[in-house]
Amino acid sequence: MMVSKAQLHTHYTGLEAVDVFLAKALCESLSSQSGVLQHLIMALSKALRAGHTCLPLADISGQTYWSCAVDLSLDSSANDDIDLKSGYTFGTFEELLECVQGYPITSNHSAPLVFEHGLLYLRRYWHYEQKVAKHFLHRMSKRALSPQQQVLADTVLAQLFTAQSQVDWQAQAVKDALECQLSVISGGPGTGKTYTVARLLVALQAVSVTPLTIAMAAPTGKAKQRLVESINAAKAQLLSQGINNTLINSLPDTAHTLHGLLGVRPNSHVAKYHQGNTLPIDLLLVDEVSMVDLPMMARLLDALPGHCKLVLVGDAQQLPSVAAGSILADIPSSFISYLHKSHRFDGQGGIGLLANQVMHNQAQESFEVLSDHKDLHLITDEHFEPWLAQMCDEYFIPMLKATSLDEAFVCLNQFRILAATRQGDLGVEGLNEQVERLLSRRLSQVRLGQNYHGKPVMVTKNHHGLGLFNGDVGIVWAQDDGQLNACFLQSEIVRKVNVGLLQDLETVYAMTIHKTQGSEFEHVALIVAPQAQRLLSSALLYTAITRAKVTCSIKVDPSVWSKAVSHKTKRWSGLYGLLNKDT
Repeated sequence: MMVSKAQLHTHYTGLEAVDVFLAKALCESLSSQSGVLQHLIMALSKALRAGHTCLPLADISGQTYWSCAVDLSLDSSANDDIDLKSGYTFGTFEELLECVQGYPITSNHSAPLVFEHGLLYLRRYWHYEQKVAKHFLHRMSKRALSPQQQVLADTVLAQLFTAQSQVDWQAQAVKDALECQLSVISGGPGTGKTYTVARLLVALQAVSVTPLTIAMAAPTGKAKQRLVESINAAKAQLLSQGINNTLINSLPDTAHTLHGLLGVRPNSHVAKYHQGNTLPIDLLLVDEVSMVDLPMMARLLDALPGHCKLVLVGDAQQLPSVAAGSILADIPSSFISYLHKSHRFDGQGGIGLLANQVMHNQAQESFEVLSDHKDLHLITDEHFEPWLAQMCDEYFIPMLKATSLDEAFVCLNQFRILAATRQGDLGVEGLNEQVERLLSRRLSQVRLGQNYHGKPVMVTKNHHGLGLFNGDVGIVWAQDDGQLNACFLQSEIVRKVNVGLLQDLETVYAMTIHKTQGSEFEHVALIVAPQAQRLLSSALLYTAITRAKVTCSIKVDPSVWSKAVSHKTKRWSGLYGLLNKDT
């Protein structure tokens, strides 16, 4: 059942040209005329685009894919009994199993497909999972401290943490990590992940026989910046506790993006550090691990020397990586130190309660909470326009009228509008346009579609030479001569770049939820467009809600909210099974 490019109709729901062409090419490489195998490969390609790493035959058996409103012409070799107007329904698990087992696609073969343990992979993704599992399992084995090291550990732990009557999860996480080459620390907002990690780095340095060379990294430029800010704040706190200055000063005051750490060259996949030339470090801390995709994790682990300790930090409830994989969610809980107590949300406020209910897919209860707490605000359709005008008065106009760049950055970090999609009136593009139109009626400096003094902007492309990366947020600021610079606050240092050198800037009064990972704001407004329903999930809502520190405003239709909260995403992967089989 071969489908040509000319025969592909874009109305064929959920199917992209790349899915068809990949299936056609792989079937040809296997000398296959099987319509079943072609549909399996098309479904695998679709799964990869959605962030899965494989296709479980048991999960898709009996499922209908590719339902469409128009027909899709097929070659004469197609099965005549398949009604493509109503989609293609996969057979039973046994039928699918019989199909794939008829081809040389086991792990011992060299075909571009691999079928193993009921999972169908593109071979390169199978290799990535195998590689990550091998590295993780090697590092997960505990190595006991020597008697001398244990004495040092007990001493420094007593200095770092005060004795408590209840379990101190932060202290326990540090204690557990001292014996491991791989430490995984997970917790929600305000649970003190950075507080814990800073103390872990100090403790690891204290018990080390020789001084450790420590590096820190995060997936994005924004996350890297926040990591540095948090670690520096934690170092200042440690100094006030009387911790040894040498230990505190051994903690880095800079961080890298993962691409920067590996030395990936711009517009290239070639990296300076890899399996044949490993990183010259003894300890690596990676923050916001939920955002790290499977291929990047495989490359990172390859580049670590065998003796290097690895500390992974993140919130497994947040959105997984944009690309394939869900590393943090796939690590067995027995290997993770969970921080359970939120120091930001005391359990009485609405934001923490709402986030917890969304995380547990409690649709009705969570919607009712929106009207019951002063830190939550439900925006109705009829009040949306006056509400948006109020937000302009309260947050955006003070930023545009700020007398100093420092003052403008304070305003910028107080409030952000989040949307699930880019298109439409209630998508990022439409919301930014609405805000600018409101502002242009009040301030002559605001010019629609142009750069102007005070405008918040986001970089949408990496500029390695300028030290700016996709997702970095700044403010356009006029110099004394009238020249406009885009200014970015990086670890308390302002980087100024002429706007003419940055062609890839977009307005950022509103931004997508995905782009806010690693950020926090005093007040967050989540605007959920009805047409974004297919993109919504409990993880997406949870990520948006937990960006708010003080206030969270939400505009959403009740039925859309209910479906989104009830939708718990689970990415298909074989990594959990590989890591769990030996636990």
